[in-house]
This record gives sequence, structure tokens and C-alpha cells, in this order.
Amino acid sequence: MPTQRRHLLAGITAAALARPALAQPAGAEAAARFPDRPVRIVVAYSAGGAADTSARIAAQHLSALLDKPVVVENRPGGNTLIATEAVQRAPADGHTMLSVSLPFALNPVMFERLPYAPFRDFTAVGLISSIPNILVVHPDFPARNVAEFVAHAKANPGKVTVAHTGIGAITHLSGELLYDITGIEVNTIAYPGSTPAHADVLSGRVNAMFDSSMLPHIESGKVRALGVTSARRLELLPNLLTIAEQGFPGYDAAAFYGLVAPTGTPPAVVEKISAALRQVTQLAEVRTRMRGLTMIPGDHTPATFDRFMHEEAARWGGLVQRRNIRPG
Repeated sequence: MPTQRRHLLAGITAAALARPALAQPAGAEAAARFPDRPVRIVVAYSAGGAADTSARIAAQHLSALLDKPVVVENRPGGNTLIATEAVQRAPADGHTMLSVSLPFALNPVMFERLPYAPFRDFTAVGLISSIPNILVVHPDFPARNVAEFVAHAKANPGKVTVAHTGIGAITHLSGELLYDITGIEVNTIAYPGSTPAHADVLSGRVNAMFDSSMLPHIESGKVRALGVTSARRLELLPNLLTIAEQGFPGYDAAAFYGLVAPTGTPPAVVEKISAALRQVTQLAEVRTRMRGLTMIPGDHTPATFDRFMHEEAARWGGLVQRRNIRPG
């Protein structure tokens, strides 16, 4: 073989062997440079709710850890589709993330057609917080625990009114889980947000609600708390029994709020954000603030958060199918 050709083939072989070795440093370099401009967290809900509050707590402290502004952008509407599509189309470089909750994982079961697939088009970053709901009733409602609530609903089928903040929201599904277990029939009423729903429960126009932000009204006596939806009691209300403890074993419902990024975001960048988020949720001031909001701080790696969302989608998807729940 001519010397020139041998040298050419040797050069090609060496280059081919070198290519795979360049892949990992490229990801590491991307992570080292990240972020090189402000980072956006897009929230699919209006300002002021639990999703927005969780995102803003995370953003405030991520800004310090990442040494770049982390800003929250509210893009409500379209059953979370407007925000989700916006992030799906964003560059996969970590500078745009989506704040997600249960509807993100559950929408494929709720809708026949979606412009995205949650576990194909997005990659998990981490969990910010989870938030149990509390079943509350107006003080005039004749029930002081969950068993009495169920008994009253059975005696008055379709007459007990229960507010929620949208079909498929955890405020809705927390109730549907109890109705599924007990066989009771109630009149559920959807509201565009928690504020108008609270107003009707506080006035007595609506009997009850599963909600996470009624603590001040519970403390003032404007509503009566009947039970906590999570498997564990709340630190702020240690004497309030869980629904499961009150004769409904296996009942467990809580909202979750986390971050995902567009698929294709370098794994090293995803891990850098996730590690920073885990630092945030371990900060004493963050844990104190979350505790006051009945939030439970998250502590997930990208892999464990991905597994958690798959499990939630399967669990709640089964309920949606059994109850034949469809968007209004």
C-alpha cells in the first residue's frame, strides 16, 4: 500500500476513534458555561397560586446559586397547553424550563389528542414541592369528620356541593378519589381559580372544597377542616387526622410541582440545575417558608422525579378512566 494512502487511512481511523471521546467533554463544557444568560421558568397558571408560588420560591434561590437571573413567566390557558407548547419549542439548552404539576403527566389520558408527549418531548429536572389538600366545609355543614361527610352525602345524593379549580386539577381529583372509594354522589363545581372558589365556600354558597391554601380560614373558624388528603398528617395541624386514618385506608392525594426541560437538553446541564434545586429545597429559610404554606420540600434527582411522574400518571390515569373524567 502506498505510503500516502496508509497515512490517510491512519488519519481517518484516528479521527473516527477520537469522535466518541469528544461527546462527554462537550456536555461538560456546556454545563460549565451554563447559564450564560437569564433562565426562564414558564408556569402554566396565573400568578398567586401554588404552582406560581413554588416556582417563585425556587427561582429566587436558583438565581443566587446559578449566578444569573431566574425569572418566572406566567402563561396560563388552554388546560396548560399554551405554556407547555411554548417550552417544547424553546431551545434545548436549559435556559427555558416548564413548571409542571399533575396535569402535565395526566393530560395524555384526559385528551384524545395532544401536541406533545410529556415523557418524549421533555426531560425531568426535579421536584420543588408537594402539597396535600385539606377537605374543608362551611361551618354550617353538618359534618365534623370525613365519615360524617360521606354519610351526609349518601343520605343526600347529588345535593352536596364541592368546589374545585378545574377538571383534572388535584383539587378535583382529591374529591374524585374519595367518591370512587365510597360510592357517594356529589355536585362538583369548577372554578377558574382558587380565589372565587374560596369566596363561595366561605360564604356558604358551596358546601365543601379540597384545597391546600385554606389554613388561615381554618385557624379563624371560617371553615371547618375534616381531614388531610396525604398519607401523613400536616406539621401545622398535627391533630387533624388524615382521610386514610378516618376509615378510608389507601387514600392518598397530593399536588406536586416540579421542573422539566425540553428533550435534548444536555444531561450535564439538567443535572447542574437539579443539583442546585436540591440545594434550594434544603435551605432552612426555604423549608420554613414552605412549611408555613403546607408545602413539603422536594428532593428528587432527574431519574427519581421521572419515575415519580410516571407513577403518578399511571395511578391517577386509572382513576380518570374508572370515573370517565373528561375535560369540560
